[in-house]
Amino acid sequence: MAERLAEPKSSVIVNGRKRITSKFVDGSEMVEEYDVITDELLLRKRRVKNTLGNFGDWQVEVGSEVKTRNLEKELLIEANGSPEIVKQDTPEYHVFRIRNLPYAKDVFSVTVEHREPGDVGEIVVRTSNKKYFKRLSIPELQRHHIQLDPGHLLYDVQHNTLIIRYKKHLAVLAADAAAKKERAALPARRIDGADGNASDGCAQQ
Repeated sequence: MAERLAEPKSSVIVNGRKRITSKFVDGSEMVEEYDVITDELLLRKRRVKNTLGNFGDWQVEVGSEVKTRNLEKELLIEANGSPEIVKQDTPEYHVFRIRNLPYAKDVFSVTVEHREPGDVGEIVVRTSNKKYFKRLSIPELQRHHIQLDPGHLLYDVQHNTLIIRYKKHLAVLAADAAAKKERAALPARRIDGADGNASDGCAQQ
């Protein structure tokens, strides 16, 4: 079921990205950024209001935020080797890439599990050496109330990165196709060179 909009979507083009802001009747907001040439989804983030009516932090669903570089912090993270998760969106798959996992493929167990009967379920990652454990959700399936199917799950390991692919459900593919048509028809003003955070229509309140 499509989420109900509180107002028409807005769109701007910033630094080669088409940024679309959606505000919903439940008070939540979503920002998506697409490559203006390839139409690849580069970022999707959402935030919701708490019981006091204030916005919580942005939750990144796809991609990663472009942040000011802190070389000392980056070197510390690299030296520490902490696993880093990035969710990607391709035409056919939901993709999770988990970096800094220096284990062979046979060390990993990647399964679909349900906390309660009838829930959408989660992708659960375990290692036989008990060095890593993670639960991953797919928000698109949660919004459509579609249960995860183990038959749609694939994974591989390349260059210390665990790559998990989940084949998109037909309902998600249909929603993607409809959204693509909508994006093509949505007018966008170009504000290249402007401060992207100040122009996304979602200033913190």
